[in-house]
Amino acid sequence: MIGSLHPQNDIPAVEDIDLPGSPISLNSRFYIDRPPCEALAYRELCNPGSLIRIRAPRKMGKSALMLRLLNQAATFGYRTVTIDFQQADTTIFESSDKFLRWLCLNVARQLKLAPNLNDYWDEDMGSKVSCTIYFEGYLLEQIRTPLVLVFNEVNLLFEYPHITQ
Repeated sequence: MIGSLHPQNDIPAVEDIDLPGSPISLNSRFYIDRPPCEALAYRELCNPGSLIRIRAPRKMGKSALMLRLLNQAATFGYRTVTIDFQQADTTIFESSDKFLRWLCLNVARQLKLAPNLNDYWDEDMGSKVSCTIYFEGYLLEQIRTPLVLVFNEVNLLFEYPHITQ
């Protein structure tokens, strides 16, 4: 999309071009609001423990809305982490233990925290409880601010029923 032309030679200004395949920029005049969905999502962003699920066909503005929500979260002073399940090697999905450890490590890395995963992981308690302890007892204690987790391409997890259980 071309927003404006360079005044000297009628060439599109680079900062005004949205690249194909990428979400529409935050300041794009081509973004289409979808009331009441956006207002509802922004309101839910303020509720502790809330879940916002964005579902739509491809090219319907899911990523653009996600960027707007992340921007709003940043203005509230929230920490944000984006996990894209497309980036995970298929071996990560072999077991729930491997998957949850990968998730914890990725969140810690994006929060710029030392992983310290082994200090909180206990085989005898299981990976689900260990993951919960790691988030509650380590990650959230370290940042002491609200955290927004964005999971992109969650649909990929449903190919692995032993994880989605």
